[in-house]
Amino acid sequence: MTSQQRSMIAVFASLSVAALIYGLTMPLLALVLEKQGVGDFLIGLSTATQFLAVIAVAPVTPWLLKTIGPARLILYGTLATVVLFLLLRVFFDVYAWFPLRFAMGVAAGLLWVAGEAWVNQITEDHVRGRVVAAFNLVIAGGFALGPTILILTGIEGWLPFIVSAAIMAVAAAPLLLSLGVAPKFEGRPSARLPRFLILAPVAMFVCLAFAAVEGVLVSFLSIYGMHVGLSQEVSISLITVMGLGGMAVQLPVGWLADRMDRRLLTSVCAFIALIGLLLMPVAVNVSIWKWPYIFLLGGALAALYTLGMVLLGERFKDADLAAATALFGVMWGVGSVIGPPLGGIGIELWDPHGMPVAVALMLAVFLPLPVIAYIRRRRSEALSLGS
Repeated sequence: MTSQQRSMIAVFASLSVAALIYGLTMPLLALVLEKQGVGDFLIGLSTATQFLAVIAVAPVTPWLLKTIGPARLILYGTLATVVLFLLLRVFFDVYAWFPLRFAMGVAAGLLWVAGEAWVNQITEDHVRGRVVAAFNLVIAGGFALGPTILILTGIEGWLPFIVSAAIMAVAAAPLLLSLGVAPKFEGRPSARLPRFLILAPVAMFVCLAFAAVEGVLVSFLSIYGMHVGLSQEVSISLITVMGLGGMAVQLPVGWLADRMDRRLLTSVCAFIALIGLLLMPVAVNVSIWKWPYIFLLGGALAALYTLGMVLLGERFKDADLAAATALFGVMWGVGSVIGPPLGGIGIELWDPHGMPVAVALMLAVFLPLPVIAYIRRRRSEALSLGS
């Protein structure tokens, strides 16, 4: 096995852990809190706390990547997450969970930024779409596995916490094989962190929009399903099927991203997701349609994140890539912070259909950006040919 293969296996495995954490904790903790009688808005705030930490840790992440290295950073983050996840069950109270979920967010933020920068750093641009798609296919698999574990273990007692922590610990083992082959991020960034928002606006805001929408759906889709009359098992399964849709779309989208304008592809996927969200009140409660519908919606949303990563990797390298990926993580954190509380407010204002309307509005605000970027790129190419 070559060093690059070992490197890829390690980072793929470790980030599947982060995805499993996300796919499991969001519905598990939301369902536990609702069963305790906690209101939807407070559930949203509890979820948002986990992502505030991603924003807080981002400014020091490029320095940590350079000083500690991505492999050790991911390893430490994974081990910390295992401990914190078990502590959630020890301190079984919504208010005690706020600091614990903040600490989990710090660990998860380090995992995401280190893993994404690692993949983009070692990938050549002509295959970037396919490699990033394969990476996110593994991520989507971890995301889909989370709710599946929840279906098997239920939400009562220690079992879901112990089983999940064990899987996280085992999945971290490949990192031990990659300590000597992980990429280095030398030098200093050419700009301050906020400047990268201007240098790569489409990639940054696609990340924010995706995080806001997915944060709401992962937190509230199971609750939404039960509010429209579905059983708890079926409602949780909606999240799993959404994750499976995210897995299925990755390789086709990666192939397309290496063969067509990536901004146009981003615009198309965002438009499909927007239409899908608006159709949720009709589609999710119709037995013949709900499974293919939620599968396709998950695919369109997951494509947005993949394309954001690809756009980031084509633009930056080395220290700039580390800094840009850190800001990418900030945008993901911001989206994840603002999304769930707005989703909770949406449900409280119009139970339950205010949730899909709220997330559709979030996505609609973003949609003009990739369209404008694509038009500008075409005009620039036309002017270059004309001259």
